[in-house]
Amino acid sequence: MKSKFRLSMLCIVGALGAAGCSRNYAKLTPAPSASLVSGPGGGAGTIVEGVRVIARSEAWHWDPTNLHSKVTPILIELQNLGSRNVALRYQRITLVDASDGTVFHAMPPYDINASVKQKVTMAYPYSGYAVAPYLTGYYPGMLRYNGAWAYDAGYYSPYYTAYVKVELPTMDMVQRALPEGVLSPDGTANGFVYFESFDRDSQILTLTIDLVNAETNCPLGQAKIPFRTR
Repeated sequence: MKSKFRLSMLCIVGALGAAGCSRNYAKLTPAPSASLVSGPGGGAGTIVEGVRVIARSEAWHWDPTNLHSKVTPILIELQNLGSRNVALRYQRITLVDASDGTVFHAMPPYDINASVKQKVTMAYPYSGYAVAPYLTGYYPGMLRYNGAWAYDAGYYSPYYTAYVKVELPTMDMVQRALPEGVLSPDGTANGFVYFESFDRDSQILTLTIDLVNAETNCPLGQAKIPFRTR
């Protein structure tokens, strides 16, 4: 399986910038094999190891209005119906191209190495969700996760540089993002994750979320929701 985890900054910026030139970028809708869910935004869902995951590919209606031409926003809704604390990391949230196995990782919309100029609150209701320690500067009102949680600068920095090159992220993108964190039993969390934009050559892209036990770091299962491009 090929991976885009360590894309060079130039490649990321080129993909983002080229997408805004014309309607050569793809939009996603749930694939025929997906389990559709009600509500706005092209939703489909699954339940894995007691965690309900719903993804909506057409739910973005904020600033910028043309965000789909620059990145691919997907609204993720989570509910922990199980008995274990579940860790959510961007490195473990991917879109996988069914045609060749290429893996696209979620792009964090945060500049961890700079002073936070404006605090934000999550735009969507949440409960039982503790944010990653290095994101508390953005979300001072949220519970901080105090367990072991390492920060990978090599993952965050290139993606944020790519955002800046195309005058992103906006405050709406940060406020409506799903931050990394830990979802407790009976907890809920909703927010957008962002991927690079795609051309129409990719027919099926499967949203894959690796669910991990926050205490043991052992995998619990994979939530998979297929989308098709149009």
